[in-house]
Amino acid sequence: MNSKTGKIKKTFSFINSILLIIIILFTPLAYYIFNPGYYETLYEDNGVFSILNKRDVLDITEEIFKFFTGRTTTLQTIQVRYSDESMSTAASFRPDEISHLSDVRILLVRIFILYCGSIILFVIMTFLLIEKNIKNFIRNLGAMFIISSSFMLLFIIILYFLGENFPVLFDNFHLLFFPQGNYAFPEGSLIITLFPSGFFYDFFIRLILSSTIISAVLLVTGIIFISIFKFVKKYG
Repeated sequence: MNSKTGKIKKTFSFINSILLIIIILFTPLAYYIFNPGYYETLYEDNGVFSILNKRDVLDITEEIFKFFTGRTTTLQTIQVRYSDESMSTAASFRPDEISHLSDVRILLVRIFILYCGSIILFVIMTFLLIEKNIKNFIRNLGAMFIISSSFMLLFIIILYFLGENFPVLFDNFHLLFFPQGNYAFPEGSLIITLFPSGFFYDFFIRLILSSTIISAVLLVTGIIFISIFKFVKKYG
Protein backbone atom coordinates (compact mmCIF):
# COMPACT_ATOMS: atom_id res chain seq x y z
CA MET A 1 0.00 0.00 0.00
CA ASN A 2 1.48 3.36 -1.01
CA SER A 3 1.53 6.33 1.35
CA LYS A 4 -1.28 8.16 -0.46
CA THR A 5 -3.61 5.17 -0.25
CA GLY A 6 -2.65 4.71 3.38
CA LYS A 7 -3.56 8.33 4.20
CA ILE A 8 -6.91 7.95 2.43
CA LYS A 9 -7.73 4.81 4.39
CA LYS A 10 -6.73 6.49 7.66
CA THR A 11 -9.01 9.39 6.79
CA PHE A 12 -11.87 6.99 6.03
CA SER A 13 -11.24 5.17 9.31
CA PHE A 14 -11.32 8.44 11.25
CA ILE A 15 -14.57 9.53 9.58
CA ASN A 16 -16.05 6.08 10.17
CA SER A 17 -15.19 6.33 13.88
CA ILE A 18 -17.17 9.59 14.08
CA LEU A 19 -20.07 8.08 12.15
CA LEU A 20 -20.09 5.09 14.50
CA ILE A 21 -20.31 7.41 17.51
CA ILE A 22 -23.41 9.00 15.97
CA ILE A 23 -24.89 5.56 15.27
CA ILE A 24 -24.28 4.36 18.84
CA LEU A 25 -25.75 7.57 20.24
CA PHE A 26 -28.98 7.54 18.26
CA THR A 27 -29.73 3.82 17.80
CA PRO A 28 -31.51 3.55 21.19
CA LEU A 29 -33.51 6.70 20.40
CA ALA A 30 -34.51 5.26 17.02
CA TYR A 31 -35.75 2.11 18.76
CA TYR A 32 -37.65 3.66 21.68
CA ILE A 33 -38.97 6.97 20.34
CA PHE A 34 -41.88 5.34 18.48
CA ASN A 35 -42.29 2.29 20.70
CA PRO A 36 -45.89 2.35 22.05
CA GLY A 37 -45.28 -0.54 24.43
CA TYR A 38 -42.43 1.32 26.12
CA TYR A 39 -44.50 4.50 26.35
CA GLU A 40 -47.27 2.55 28.05
CA THR A 41 -44.76 1.32 30.64
CA LEU A 42 -43.52 4.87 31.23
CA TYR A 43 -47.09 6.16 31.61
CA GLU A 44 -47.83 3.42 34.11
CA ASP A 45 -44.66 4.04 36.12
CA ASN A 46 -45.24 7.81 36.27
CA GLY A 47 -48.91 7.75 37.23
CA VAL A 48 -50.28 9.19 34.00
CA PHE A 49 -53.13 6.67 33.86
CA SER A 50 -54.26 7.73 37.34
CA ILE A 51 -55.00 11.19 35.92
CA LEU A 52 -55.93 10.60 32.28
CA ASN A 53 -58.04 7.91 30.66
CA LYS A 54 -55.75 5.07 29.61
CA ARG A 55 -57.43 4.36 26.26
CA ASP A 56 -57.36 8.05 25.33
CA VAL A 57 -53.70 8.36 26.36
CA LEU A 58 -52.69 5.44 24.14
CA ASP A 59 -54.76 6.86 21.28
CA ILE A 60 -53.21 10.32 21.58
CA THR A 61 -49.75 8.74 21.71
CA GLU A 62 -50.42 7.15 18.32
CA GLU A 63 -51.58 10.53 17.01
CA ILE A 64 -48.37 12.17 18.28
CA PHE A 65 -46.35 9.46 16.52
CA LYS A 66 -48.25 10.24 13.31
CA PHE A 67 -47.61 13.95 13.83
CA PHE A 68 -43.88 13.43 14.33
CA THR A 69 -43.64 11.22 11.24
CA GLY A 70 -45.69 13.56 9.03
CA ARG A 71 -48.70 11.25 8.67
CA THR A 72 -50.93 13.92 10.21
CA THR A 73 -50.53 17.68 10.34
CA THR A 74 -52.59 18.73 13.33
CA LEU A 75 -53.20 17.86 16.98
CA GLN A 76 -55.78 20.55 17.62
CA THR A 77 -58.86 18.32 17.56
CA ILE A 78 -57.52 15.71 19.98
CA GLN A 79 -59.13 15.44 23.40
CA VAL A 80 -58.27 13.24 26.36
CA ARG A 81 -60.75 12.35 29.07
CA TYR A 82 -59.75 12.24 32.73
CA SER A 83 -59.65 9.02 34.72
CA ASP A 84 -62.11 10.52 37.16
CA GLU A 85 -65.37 9.91 35.30
CA SER A 86 -67.11 12.59 37.36
CA MET A 87 -65.11 15.20 35.42
CA SER A 88 -67.13 16.03 32.33
CA THR A 89 -64.41 18.14 30.72
CA ALA A 90 -61.61 16.79 28.56
CA ALA A 91 -58.00 17.95 28.16
CA SER A 92 -56.55 19.10 24.84
CA PHE A 93 -53.36 20.65 23.54
CA ARG A 94 -53.18 24.44 23.53
CA PRO A 95 -51.53 26.36 20.67
CA ASP A 96 -48.25 26.83 22.59
CA GLU A 97 -48.07 23.10 23.33
CA ILE A 98 -48.66 22.23 19.67
CA SER A 99 -46.01 24.79 18.71
CA HIS A 100 -43.49 23.04 20.95
CA LEU A 101 -44.40 19.62 19.58
CA SER A 102 -43.87 21.04 16.08
CA ASP A 103 -40.36 22.09 17.10
CA VAL A 104 -39.76 18.62 18.54
CA ARG A 105 -40.83 17.14 15.21
CA ILE A 106 -38.30 19.34 13.36
CA LEU A 107 -35.55 18.27 15.76
CA LEU A 108 -36.42 14.58 15.34
CA VAL A 109 -36.40 14.90 11.55
CA ARG A 110 -32.90 16.42 11.69
CA ILE A 111 -31.69 13.72 14.09
CA PHE A 112 -32.97 10.88 11.91
CA ILE A 113 -31.56 12.42 8.74
CA LEU A 114 -28.20 12.55 10.51
CA TYR A 115 -28.66 9.01 11.87
CA CYS A 116 -29.69 7.40 8.58
CA GLY A 117 -27.05 9.34 6.65
CA SER A 118 -24.40 8.15 9.11
CA ILE A 119 -25.44 4.51 8.66
CA ILE A 120 -25.31 4.80 4.86
CA LEU A 121 -21.92 6.54 4.87
CA PHE A 122 -20.54 4.06 7.42
CA VAL A 123 -21.50 1.11 5.24
CA ILE A 124 -20.04 2.75 2.11
CA MET A 125 -16.75 3.71 3.79
CA THR A 126 -16.42 0.31 5.44
CA PHE A 127 -16.81 -1.26 2.02
CA LEU A 128 -14.11 1.07 0.65
CA LEU A 129 -11.79 0.03 3.48
CA ILE A 130 -11.91 -3.64 2.50
CA GLU A 131 -8.48 -4.84 1.41
CA LYS A 132 -7.07 -7.97 -0.17
CA ASN A 133 -5.07 -8.36 3.04
CA ILE A 134 -8.02 -9.22 5.28
CA LYS A 135 -6.03 -9.00 8.52
CA ASN A 136 -5.42 -5.26 7.94
CA PHE A 137 -9.14 -4.75 7.41
CA ILE A 138 -9.88 -6.58 10.66
CA ARG A 139 -7.30 -4.38 12.44
CA ASN A 140 -8.83 -1.18 11.06
CA LEU A 141 -12.35 -2.27 11.93
CA GLY A 142 -11.26 -3.26 15.43
CA ALA A 143 -9.54 0.09 15.93
CA MET A 144 -12.70 1.93 14.83
CA PHE A 145 -14.83 -0.07 17.26
CA ILE A 146 -12.43 0.58 20.16
CA ILE A 147 -12.07 4.32 19.48
CA SER A 148 -15.79 4.96 18.98
CA SER A 149 -17.00 2.82 21.89
CA SER A 150 -14.36 4.23 24.27
CA PHE A 151 -15.40 7.79 23.42
CA MET A 152 -19.06 6.90 23.89
CA LEU A 153 -18.44 5.21 27.26
CA LEU A 154 -16.63 8.34 28.46
CA PHE A 155 -19.47 10.52 27.15
CA ILE A 156 -22.05 8.28 28.83
CA ILE A 157 -20.24 8.52 32.17
CA ILE A 158 -20.30 12.33 31.90
CA LEU A 159 -23.98 12.28 30.95
CA TYR A 160 -24.80 9.97 33.86
CA PHE A 161 -23.25 12.31 36.41
CA LEU A 162 -24.91 15.32 34.78
CA GLY A 163 -28.17 13.38 35.02
CA GLU A 164 -27.83 13.32 38.79
CA ASN A 165 -29.23 16.85 38.57
CA PHE A 166 -31.69 16.00 35.82
CA PRO A 167 -33.88 19.15 36.00
CA VAL A 168 -30.85 21.33 35.24
CA LEU A 169 -29.70 19.00 32.44
CA PHE A 170 -33.24 18.96 31.02
CA ASP A 171 -33.48 22.77 31.10
CA ASN A 172 -30.09 23.18 29.44
CA PHE A 173 -31.10 20.69 26.75
CA HIS A 174 -34.14 22.82 25.95
CA LEU A 175 -32.14 26.03 25.99
CA LEU A 176 -29.72 24.50 23.49
CA PHE A 177 -32.20 22.92 21.08
CA PHE A 178 -35.24 25.17 21.57
CA PRO A 179 -33.77 28.69 21.81
CA GLN A 180 -37.16 30.15 20.88
CA GLY A 181 -38.19 29.28 24.44
CA ASN A 182 -41.63 27.74 23.86
CA TYR A 183 -41.12 24.86 26.27
CA ALA A 184 -42.44 26.19 29.60
CA PHE A 185 -46.01 25.20 30.41
CA PRO A 186 -48.23 25.65 33.47
CA GLU A 187 -48.87 22.76 35.82
CA GLY A 188 -51.92 20.80 34.72
CA SER A 189 -51.46 21.41 31.00
CA LEU A 190 -51.94 18.30 28.87
CA ILE A 191 -48.34 18.08 27.69
CA ILE A 192 -47.05 18.21 31.29
CA THR A 193 -49.64 15.70 32.52
CA LEU A 194 -48.88 13.36 29.63
CA PHE A 195 -45.10 13.75 29.83
CA PRO A 196 -44.09 14.55 33.44
CA SER A 197 -40.43 15.02 34.36
CA GLY A 198 -40.23 11.42 35.57
CA PHE A 199 -41.20 10.23 32.09
CA PHE A 200 -38.20 11.99 30.55
CA TYR A 201 -35.84 10.91 33.33
CA ASP A 202 -36.80 7.25 32.86
CA PHE A 203 -36.43 7.66 29.08
CA PHE A 204 -33.01 9.28 29.59
CA ILE A 205 -31.80 6.41 31.79
CA ARG A 206 -33.02 3.82 29.27
CA LEU A 207 -31.13 5.56 26.45
CA ILE A 208 -27.99 5.74 28.59
CA LEU A 209 -28.16 2.04 29.49
CA SER A 210 -28.82 0.98 25.89
CA SER A 211 -25.93 3.06 24.55
CA THR A 212 -23.70 1.59 27.25
CA ILE A 213 -24.57 -1.96 26.20
CA ILE A 214 -23.96 -1.20 22.51
CA SER A 215 -20.65 0.50 23.33
CA ALA A 216 -19.52 -2.37 25.55
CA VAL A 217 -20.33 -4.94 22.85
CA LEU A 218 -18.42 -2.94 20.22
CA LEU A 219 -15.48 -2.45 22.58
CA VAL A 220 -15.20 -6.19 23.24
CA THR A 221 -15.62 -6.90 19.51
CA GLY A 222 -12.88 -4.38 18.70
CA ILE A 223 -10.52 -5.97 21.21
CA ILE A 224 -11.24 -9.41 19.71
CA PHE A 225 -10.54 -8.11 16.20
CA ILE A 226 -7.22 -6.56 17.28
CA SER A 227 -6.29 -9.80 19.04
CA ILE A 228 -7.07 -11.78 15.88
CA PHE A 229 -4.90 -9.40 13.86
CA LYS A 230 -1.98 -9.80 16.26
CA PHE A 231 -2.38 -13.57 16.34
CA VAL A 232 -2.45 -13.88 12.53
CA LYS A 233 0.46 -11.46 12.17
CA LYS A 234 2.53 -13.43 14.68
CA TYR A 235 1.71 -16.97 13.56
CA GLY A 236 0.78 -16.30 9.92
